[in-house]
Amino acid sequence: MGNNLTRRNFLAGSAAAAALAGLAGCSTGSTPSTDDAANKKGNGYTETATDYGYTIVDNGDGKQLSYSPDSGLKLIEKDGYAFKDFEGTGELVPYEDWRLSAEERAEDLAGRLSIEQIAGLMCFSGHQSKVEDDSSVTDEQKQFLDGNVRAVLNAASAYPAFKQAAWANNMQAYVEASENKIPINFSSDPRNGKNCVDWPGNLALAATFDPEVAKRAGAGIAHDLRRMGISMFLGPQTDVASDPRWTRFSGTFGEDPALSRDTCKAFIDGMQSTTDDNGNDVGWGKDSVAAMVKHWPAEAPGEGGREGHKDGGKFAIYPGKNFEACMIPFVDGAFKLDGKTGTASSVMTSYTIAFDQDNEYGELVGSGFSKYKVTELLRDRFGFAGSACTDWAVLNDPGAGMATCWGLEDTSVWTPAKRASKSVSVGVDQMGGCNDPTLLVSAYNDMKEELGEDKANENFKNSAKRLLLSYFNTGIFEDPYIDVDATRSEVDKGDDATKEEALSDQVKGIVMLKNHGNVIKAGSESAKPKVYVPMRFSKSYRAAGFMGGWSETPSACELPLSDGTLKKYFDVVTDTLADTLTGPVNEKTGNATPTLDDLTRLTASDIADVDYVLVCAKAPSNADPRSSQDEDGNYVPLSLQYRPYTADSEYVRQTSIAGDPADGSKWAEHESAKGVEIENRSYYGRSSNITNEYQLDQILEAAALAKEAGKPCIVILDITQPMCVHEFESEVDAILVSMSGSTEAACRIVAGLDEPSGLLPMQMPKDMVDVEKQLEDISRDMECYTDVDGNTYDFAFGLNYSGQISDDRTKKYGVDPLTKLAD
Repeated sequence: MGNNLTRRNFLAGSAAAAALAGLAGCSTGSTPSTDDAANKKGNGYTETATDYGYTIVDNGDGKQLSYSPDSGLKLIEKDGYAFKDFEGTGELVPYEDWRLSAEERAEDLAGRLSIEQIAGLMCFSGHQSKVEDDSSVTDEQKQFLDGNVRAVLNAASAYPAFKQAAWANNMQAYVEASENKIPINFSSDPRNGKNCVDWPGNLALAATFDPEVAKRAGAGIAHDLRRMGISMFLGPQTDVASDPRWTRFSGTFGEDPALSRDTCKAFIDGMQSTTDDNGNDVGWGKDSVAAMVKHWPAEAPGEGGREGHKDGGKFAIYPGKNFEACMIPFVDGAFKLDGKTGTASSVMTSYTIAFDQDNEYGELVGSGFSKYKVTELLRDRFGFAGSACTDWAVLNDPGAGMATCWGLEDTSVWTPAKRASKSVSVGVDQMGGCNDPTLLVSAYNDMKEELGEDKANENFKNSAKRLLLSYFNTGIFEDPYIDVDATRSEVDKGDDATKEEALSDQVKGIVMLKNHGNVIKAGSESAKPKVYVPMRFSKSYRAAGFMGGWSETPSACELPLSDGTLKKYFDVVTDTLADTLTGPVNEKTGNATPTLDDLTRLTASDIADVDYVLVCAKAPSNADPRSSQDEDGNYVPLSLQYRPYTADSEYVRQTSIAGDPADGSKWAEHESAKGVEIENRSYYGRSSNITNEYQLDQILEAAALAKEAGKPCIVILDITQPMCVHEFESEVDAILVSMSGSTEAACRIVAGLDEPSGLLPMQMPKDMVDVEKQLEDISRDMECYTDVDGNTYDFAFGLNYSGQISDDRTKKYGVDPLTKLAD
């Protein structure tokens, strides 16, 4: 722990010497039953004050406690152990007894809470992205904490981990001093490399085709999150990425249901299970982070690849009738873990409306309002007993900032409170991005009026129990405070061996697509290749913001990696950027921006002595990838190629499958879509809007320069989803694909320090016509690109030094994709 100031001893019998022998960690043994707990006796406990205002209670072979003496919370001594007196009665009640199971404790506490307190539990705060210099609790935070909100989204990844830990401690002390002493369940979205060790992202994990790597990453991420006070992870993203254009492809485990299932299962096992000193899984414990898998039952089949954060992407479609396959990673993966925690703690519902003329997938509303998706599927058919949370901002009125209330947009009928009532009525327990518990109290009143007070109470208490399980499973009732010094050393500074392990796993996720003439081969640490790395120039462009509006991004010119990182592996030569730039002034920085005239490229004679040319390129980027609309609101195609693409082939839908009613009404007003005329969201005849087309010019220019100098050209592609490579493949000698920004890992392979072993967790399309041929809900249904060496870039393809990889992984997963759930 940090520098301890004082120590008080509460010892029983002859075990005093043992109890004084330092501060033990939290016991990670299995949770005893009620009978076992009643017979368990301790030998006294030790209290130790810390520099950070909280006190550690060592219970010997029992659970470690931490609390703030200034909060007024007292301890209860029973059977030689210390327990927290949350009730303030001096009597130990079941939920205070850490010897009981999480289920017993959650059941007891849920029965003690008022409706107002449960309403607070049913809110998940909006993004908390700022940490004050003194890590204090802000007035806004006090307001929602005073309203009993206890689930807080920590989105402050821009700050050092130790500052986030100090802030978490202050937040916990604030609620501990209140009447409602339920601790805060802090959560985080994925933040690989941001305050955490840089483990491979989801798509790169899938590219390893090795669930053990995913398990290791899950455990590593959980380690760092717990040391920032975070006990819930808003992930992993478990959607089958069945459409190659889908914006959130990179957050998934790829497009194959079986590979996604196995990778997801292993990742959650690593994240949720605490292990003992011998590496044995002991289930929930001090190192566990609860996983909230998303987005139930699957969000990826957006029409045309569009995404549900915006109105333009609010419809998911199933032209291949493959709805069931999209649920495989959830039902057969996240809900059926191999580890001792058994199942993912929670699910997050998808934004999208599953569109069908005959309402085959329930009423035409977002998943968080869907009785079919939550009550009939999640709860009844699949028996999921964990908590369910909506994705963020589904209660908000359209136009009120971020708002995703798809199907319930009519403000003359639907208020935020009515939407909350609708969501709770179908079995959802928590509202994402909601700081206002009065909306949930309104939902309770609606339920009481419709079902009666007894049933309304029962439903709310069941939600409270499901939500509280993760609090008890992760141990934050006992030990919510964080050693800030440990966070600084273990996370901010980090362990070199762990960083190397993470980098090694990143290498496993790099896929070598092409290696013409074996230009990439084994090398050595002592002989660095000399390489020309062109600077990456980006022209200014206009693109849509996260939730709307268009803005200008200024031009930029830089190396694709830091000079220090490149020099770890290569003797680098590069271009020259003028000291005085001549482009327009960047309004944010006040500095001039670069133009092409400011950049002096090397010539063939300049690179006569290099071993090869190394180009690092980003994949094509669409200007509005979420709703695929232009600035006038017209739908345009999402493209996977650099050059402009016009969607005018016979395979482009001239009439969209889904859309809002043409008369301006919303689908919640209609019993079904059958016979209702809908707006046409087709992009037929329109062209794509790619913001970084110049990336292709740089690849081709570098390839031409390399050919002139008689040198090989190697391309590292940083991609977030499948892309078309037909525009440049024949001009370059080698292609490596990095799927989580792991350009450094790819450099290790280029330098010959590691042999590539990654495999494509997706198909690479022949061209955009073949992208249009495939169906949004069907996996692996494209014709794939075949290169000049005769290699086809299909699912499970990858090269090593010997050629195309064929091993146990390709035999296991290189079969027809699953379409049905397991029996």
